[in-house]
Amino acid sequence: MSNSRQPASQVRSNASTHPPGRVLLPTQPGWDYLVFARTGLVTAITDTQAWTIPVHRALCVPDGTGVQIESARRSAVRCLYFKKDLDVLGQEVRVVNLTPLTRELVSHAVEVAPMNLVEPADQALITLLAAQLANAPKAPLHLGLPADPLALEVATSIMADPAVALEDQIHAANSSRRTIERRFKSETLMSLGQWHRRARILAAVSMLAQGQSVTDTALTIGYASPSSFVSAFKSELGSPPREFMQN
Repeated sequence: MSNSRQPASQVRSNASTHPPGRVLLPTQPGWDYLVFARTGLVTAITDTQAWTIPVHRALCVPDGTGVQIESARRSAVRCLYFKKDLDVLGQEVRVVNLTPLTRELVSHAVEVAPMNLVEPADQALITLLAAQLANAPKAPLHLGLPADPLALEVATSIMADPAVALEDQIHAANSSRRTIERRFKSETLMSLGQWHRRARILAAVSMLAQGQSVTDTALTIGYASPSSFVSAFKSELGSPPREFMQN
């Protein structure tokens, strides 16, 4: 019997399909990981951030960071794990845009993993993936979450129904606007108004990804007209809704 051992893998993967709701992703100590939705749209939630992830974007997560995935519909979620010492994903949680090439590379890597640098084909794929992800631009699809319980209650309420007026959200939490404003500013580095607008726009991304029209989306999240929604969307994410979703 041979005593030879297979070299330890340096890239692993996990593929799972989740029903609507929230689930904690599996983590492995000493491994960074990339999360993306093969189908559907998901929200990734850490202790301090909430990230919206459409199918053409992915979340880079450093070792030691737990992530919960939340979706309104059944979603196919893929995770690609890299040994931390490879330093493929960087040291911060971030959402990146996936070009068609990068998306195909990531999908292929999930299918063929585990991989290691001893195999020439694996080394080439890992090197190309690392280069593509290093140059992938960040996507501003996150919300900082306040740690203060009262402010977090308001934040959770806004994310659940961004169309409800801020004053009503604050009143339901039995607080004053001044108090909530101060806590949001100190803990999220955004004013309450800025945070509310970002929450609305990220909710809109989810609706648009599910095929809802721009007009219906605008009205659902509380904008008086499609034009005001399009203007806010472009200001927040850099392009109008249709162009953003196509790209």
